[in-house]
Amino acid sequence: MAELLKYIYTSLPMISSLTCGMLFVIAYQQELTKVEHQAKKLLCVCFILMAISWFHALLYPGYESFLKYLIPLTCLVIQITQVIFYHYIYLLTPLKKKSPLHIKLHYIPPFVLCVVIGIFMITYLYTDQFSNDDIPTFFRPYVIVSSLFYMVFYIILGSMRIIKYRRRLMENNGTKKWKAMFWIVYLMFLKAISIVLLTFNRMEPGFITAMMIAVISAQHLIIVYNMLMKNYTILSPNENHVIMITGGEVISLLKEDGVQKTQLEMDMVPLLTKEELESYYEKNKPYLNAGFKMNDLATYFETNRTYLSGFINKTFGVNFSQYNNLWRLKEMEYLQKNGDYQDKTQEELSLMAGFGNVRSYWRVKKSFDQKDVSKENSKL
Repeated sequence: MAELLKYIYTSLPMISSLTCGMLFVIAYQQELTKVEHQAKKLLCVCFILMAISWFHALLYPGYESFLKYLIPLTCLVIQITQVIFYHYIYLLTPLKKKSPLHIKLHYIPPFVLCVVIGIFMITYLYTDQFSNDDIPTFFRPYVIVSSLFYMVFYIILGSMRIIKYRRRLMENNGTKKWKAMFWIVYLMFLKAISIVLLTFNRMEPGFITAMMIAVISAQHLIIVYNMLMKNYTILSPNENHVIMITGGEVISLLKEDGVQKTQLEMDMVPLLTKEELESYYEKNKPYLNAGFKMNDLATYFETNRTYLSGFINKTFGVNFSQYNNLWRLKEMEYLQKNGDYQDKTQEELSLMAGFGNVRSYWRVKKSFDQKDVSKENSKL
């Protein structure tokens, strides 16, 4: 019984990794922005790889005779997991606009190392002075050193980005937005603790292993909770920061290389920002109510409906009704792809998405499809 409980306990990181990965697979279609899609896709892959690495660690004592030949692949999984985690931090903390190639280059070294170590192992196996039993002893230092290097390197790289992004976020949005993202600091702190525990694992194996399991499970909980609760603010590095001020005017604060070109006067108090409106729609989903009116939105933000209408038009290029319908179309798309709602009719799904009826859904969909076609034709 004690042995079974120990096995279940040591399996917790693998179980939590699989659970978290499945949660992000389910929640993948719920977001509206490309960055959120990419972040959740990365987390799905990251958690699956983490589950594989822990599963390998659990099986290794009993199947060492076979699994020792997979050392290059084991190292690849550990290294790629660290790169993916940094890529996730990279997406949540956009700074200067860079080519997508910049982050993709980080994935090349682990695969090169895997090939090099694989060739080295094959050469080793055909060397008469060594036996197959020597493989774990000979390659163990590489596994430990390479794993620690990748963990330390990417936690430093990630921490540097977070510090820079914190400065940018507080300059643009004040302390409120940063407080919502403060969980990312705890996450990096726990990552650092896991590195320390891994370094001193041989001193007290039982205690250190128990601590690592607790720390890794805590990391998973922090990521899942805050991502699903949308506790983050992703600023576009090249996007105008659109705000509405007390006079009802909508202005853009263009940021270029950290220099704000358009300055607000002291008496121009911001009433509403693009990020605040999008955050409200993401978290509260007012569009699911078919009777949601401009007055309701104006009351919530304590502003004039005329000002608010102008703000939506200038910021998103659509009117209030069209803006709501864009969110409803996205909700409808999610419901149609979700297996939990396969027994629902199109009429029922359209009502769930906030449309008055299915005819309203088809009319709105046709209207936006035609606009998309017109845009494509205008580019030709």
